[in-house]
Amino acid sequence: MKSIKITILGIAMLILTGCGGSSSLMVKSSPQTVPAPDPAMATIVFMRSSFVGGAVNVELFEIENGNLKFIGSLPNGTKIAHRTTPGSKTYMAFGAVADYMLTDNLAGGQTYYVIVRPNWGSGGFAPTPVRKEGPSDYTMKAKEFKSWISNKLIQPKPQESEKWFEKTRAKYEKIHQEFWPRFQEKTSDQKKERTLTTADGVKN
Repeated sequence: MKSIKITILGIAMLILTGCGGSSSLMVKSSPQTVPAPDPAMATIVFMRSSFVGGAVNVELFEIENGNLKFIGSLPNGTKIAHRTTPGSKTYMAFGAVADYMLTDNLAGGQTYYVIVRPNWGSGGFAPTPVRKEGPSDYTMKAKEFKSWISNKLIQPKPQESEKWFEKTRAKYEKIHQEFWPRFQEKTSDQKKERTLTTADGVKN
């Protein structure tokens, strides 16, 4: 009964929460093609495409050694190409509540895809790896993938986003401290479903 109440509350928050101010930090990228990463870097393309919770603003963060780095705000129907160094890291998506994705030794020169989808269980948004093929429901062979990668490519305004995160850092650090222990309670199989691996990378 308690889990049902939490789910209902989460859905209500998705419906009632409007777009936050962080969406104004983003601008359309030019050109609209995702650039191939340098050999020493990896690119993670975060995509969002769902009418459910479409009005909710979702912020993305990279977490390394406990430190949060603001990636950008991801409105529905958009994508962000995030360049990062190879290795194992954590990513947080915040929309009403926080949810996470892990990475396992990403390779340089590779591009990875992630769908940031509504999570009915938590009432938030789950950053989920897109595999090359099954058994996952989220693969590059899925019919939805072409529409996901056709989303508008956006990027943060450097100075504005930096100032915004300086003012809000404490808020998101507190959110991370609250929700990270909950993610840690997942089983090893559940965490595996949320882990982006070397094998998921492609050349673009």
